[in-house]
Amino acid sequence: MKPLALHGALLLVSAGLAYSVWNKDEPLPEKQQGMVEVWGGAQPSFSKLSFEGKTRKVRLESQKDDLGYYYVTTVSFEETPPPAASAAPSAAPLKPPEPKPPVRFVSVKAGETLVKALAPLKAVRAVGKVGPERNEEFGLDKPEGTLKVTIDGKEHVLVLGGTTPGGSDRYAKYQNNGEVFAIPGEIAQSLLFGDSRLPERDPHGFKNDAITRVRIQKGGKSRELVRVKEKNEGWGDVATPDKQDETAGNWMTKVGRLRGSEFVEKPATALRPESALVRVEYFEGGGSKPSGFLELYKVPGEKGNDYLIRTEWERWYVKVPASTAEQVETDAASVLK
Repeated sequence: MKPLALHGALLLVSAGLAYSVWNKDEPLPEKQQGMVEVWGGAQPSFSKLSFEGKTRKVRLESQKDDLGYYYVTTVSFEETPPPAASAAPSAAPLKPPEPKPPVRFVSVKAGETLVKALAPLKAVRAVGKVGPERNEEFGLDKPEGTLKVTIDGKEHVLVLGGTTPGGSDRYAKYQNNGEVFAIPGEIAQSLLFGDSRLPERDPHGFKNDAITRVRIQKGGKSRELVRVKEKNEGWGDVATPDKQDETAGNWMTKVGRLRGSEFVEKPATALRPESALVRVEYFEGGGSKPSGFLELYKVPGEKGNDYLIRTEWERWYVKVPASTAEQVETDAASVLK
């Protein structure tokens, strides 16, 4: 029994030593421990990017005002090749599809996320230099597109390849030094589908529940509303802050629905703040300076009138659904009674 007990004791000691070694707090190599920096930079040093893909070209330029950074973005589309001719001799020739016109818009949150992912650019891991014979392995024989990023006046060029096995990250070759990296897939998705992923969707940068007071103006009339306590969507007159005004609350809900995705950089008719159908200023807490504003305009369109809004956050005018805008226009009179 003694030899058996001795072997058992030795086994326990060995297991303990193995456990302590396994749990020893030793730093992992950089490629396992975290992200690998491809190039440096920061949001203020970023100026522009351009991406040429198979179906889209994206150009994003940095702008700054009192609120901070925003990004003017242009997406153009490659012409779709005409359909193959029919084998039937009597069939009429098929017309090529109409080319999709380019779109221009403002990007704020999504643009900032993309820029911060590119300045600096940090890869999931470094692959190293890859010879031409291995291009197909990384999807670099038929790349998805070429990205050019300008930071501190220096241009960085990245060729996007295929996705990594079993994941959404993407291989990319840094043309400046010839090395291949695996970069986060979100970067490629934002560029490949820039027309749907990059436009700003929110009219304001603040959260709705942070607003405690609004000032409504139309022509020479003005009225202030305050949020009724314990009624998040309830609004009352500033003179009677505890009394809910259902008409005003319903109107404010409709104003909150004024959202669109079609940006208008320069309307055909010059618009001035005094020509707005209505203007709403938003205040947080007891502040005297507005956190933001919304102006609603009506302009002639191809099929009747179009409605545009302008806010502090979206910078440009944005076309909004006429059905909601008409209700806001009509009901404004009952709120500003």
